[in-house]
Amino acid sequence: MKKIDIKNKLVVFLTIDGWGISLNTENNAIRKANISGFKNLVANFPATVIEVPDLSLSDTYKSFGLGLDVEACGDCKKFVSVSKVISQFDLNQLKISASCDFPLISTFFNNSLDRYPNEDWVIIDKKKNSLLSFFGKDFLVDELIRNIKKNKYNFIFSCLSEIGSEVLNGNFLSTISAIENISESLEKISKAVLEMDGVLVVTSAYGGAEDVYNIGTGLANKKRTKNHVPFLIIGQSFEGKTIGLKEAPNNDLSLLNPQGNYTSIAPTILKILNLPRTSSMGDNGFV
Repeated sequence: MKKIDIKNKLVVFLTIDGWGISLNTENNAIRKANISGFKNLVANFPATVIEVPDLSLSDTYKSFGLGLDVEACGDCKKFVSVSKVISQFDLNQLKISASCDFPLISTFFNNSLDRYPNEDWVIIDKKKNSLLSFFGKDFLVDELIRNIKKNKYNFIFSCLSEIGSEVLNGNFLSTISAIENISESLEKISKAVLEMDGVLVVTSAYGGAEDVYNIGTGLANKKRTKNHVPFLIIGQSFEGKTIGLKEAPNNDLSLLNPQGNYTSIAPTILKILNLPRTSSMGDNGFV
């Protein structure tokens, strides 16, 4: 397809898996954590909660990329993903994550086993990243920000799954620490994206941190939840706007009803990139 002129346009899609939304307080690690960075973004940019599917994690990421319910559509091989549309318009894209998450953001999101033309893959060794995190550094976040500042890519997709990992370990205090790390990372990443006049889209594939242990027994749940998850759009042109979304009272997303679902993400990304949505995608994007 003909290359279109969207010079310097950048969309970063970031999943912060494990971050769910709930009114619970006692066993809700998110409510116990210092998330001033996350709250500042909610206060200044469009933010809501969305429904997540009752699907396997791989099918959830496939749904993110296709903008449809993969369970309902049957054979998904015929459908075109966000990544394929971006490739068809000869634009540059990057997938970057820890090794354990990489199949989700590449193969399943792309709905393809093959890497698309003009698509770069960066896989971060999880053990190395965990070791550096012990010393207050996050190699994945640093590499993500470095690539954002390259001014090379039109689309970057990354997953930060630290919260989800701690939820499955069942350690409440470690989950709180992971949430605070992700909140700080969101501030750094959003700052880099805004400096490049790009747009950052943030959500989660599942919850868990909002329901870490059973209140009755005190035992760790060690499982993912299908509670609502956050959805944010961060960009200079969106600052101070609601884009038709109901605002969260006191910037508390748990007080909102869901205003969309996982199938809204793909058409939203394509709309921001000024690319056509596929015929299989609904017209239910957020912008």
